[in-house]
Amino acid sequence: MDVEKVFTKDLFDFGYIHIGNMKIHLVLTDVVVTTWVAMAFLIVISYIFTRNLSIKEPTYKQIFVESLISAMAKQIKDFSQTPVFPFFNLIATMWLFVAISNLIGMIPPFHTPTGNLSAVAGLSTITFFSIYYYGVKFHGISYFKKFFEPVFLLFPLNIIGEIGRILSLTFRLFGNMLGWDLIIAILVLLTGLLIPVPMMLFNIVGDLIQAYLFGILTLAYIVAGLKIEVIDKKLSSVKEDWYEF
Repeated sequence: MDVEKVFTKDLFDFGYIHIGNMKIHLVLTDVVVTTWVAMAFLIVISYIFTRNLSIKEPTYKQIFVESLISAMAKQIKDFSQTPVFPFFNLIATMWLFVAISNLIGMIPPFHTPTGNLSAVAGLSTITFFSIYYYGVKFHGISYFKKFFEPVFLLFPLNIIGEIGRILSLTFRLFGNMLGWDLIIAILVLLTGLLIPVPMMLFNIVGDLIQAYLFGILTLAYIVAGLKIEVIDKKLSSVKEDWYEF
């Protein structure tokens, strides 16, 4: 049995399309719909929380948002030891989206999108291309010389290493979230709602940790291929203190 079928349900079958010799099956699943719901929730909540901002008389809502943004910025700064702004939008979005995607599975009838291999592979693909985007942005085409270092003969191994990092990122999040869902489902079947309630509280903490790790690993993979001195030189005129308060 396909392991993804345990937690996914086909809602609408669009049939097959043919591209050359390839046959692609187009199916709308509940995981896709749940992902759309998570994205819509983030868009709506971001709009609501960023209305009527004030410097003199901030509301509790504004203080919460500013504290959250500042905390994420400080984490990026402490980990990367570089200016925050080049990476903040990507990493903060990763943290928020993965966190919401992890937690939304606790609300019936939604399923956790990050417990689906295809969804996690999509997120890891963003990470994969982000590595090279930032590499070329700060180092130019010379960034790709790293594949031929320390000697040209190691080029195939360097390619395998790059692919391996993304595969490990994909299966780590997918495996953890699939495992969480299996544990909760088994407990509900065996004991009803009595024991799973405290387990679900523990699950919330676990979901947030998984979101944090996915974002911080994305940042680690990006920064690992960059030379900090080059970034500091190019961004030497940038003064960042907005997240210190």
